[in-house]
Amino acid sequence: MHKRKRLATSTRLVPVKKFQPHGCIDIWMDGDLLHYEATGPFNTELVDALAVAQLEILKDITATRPWASISCVKQSLLMSPDALARYADIMRAPKPEGKTPVATAFVIGPEVEGRDIMSPHFVKIYADIGRPMQIFQTLEEAKRWAQNMIVGAMCV
Repeated sequence: MHKRKRLATSTRLVPVKKFQPHGCIDIWMDGDLLHYEATGPFNTELVDALAVAQLEILKDITATRPWASISCVKQSLLMSPDALARYADIMRAPKPEGKTPVATAFVIGPEVEGRDIMSPHFVKIYADIGRPMQIFQTLEEAKRWAQNMIVGAMCV
């Protein structure tokens, strides 16, 4: 388990509207990596809460250099078709200047429920928006790749 420098926000902090979100996502910045720790399964309400929580932390990012994101998935990656479509919508939505990572890594161990079913959907979502994305089994692998992507973006 990795240690967090500081918890910036969480879907648990987003007020519940009508239905309770299933799953939770904690988000924090550590250097030039934006971390998401996502514990599923997930529903549409959770994806909507993610949009709110993510916007809060993106407002605070004042990076003057490239940065990347890493999503560590715990327990389950399963989500309803509606939730997946909502996630794709959020990813396609325009982001303010400097508020988009140069790459996104997912850490999804073989023990995560739905890994093989859901992973191709996420690969497609990121391919559709033109953002480099890779899936790894360990956080260390994901960090190495993300740092290499950041260095590559600085050389452009």
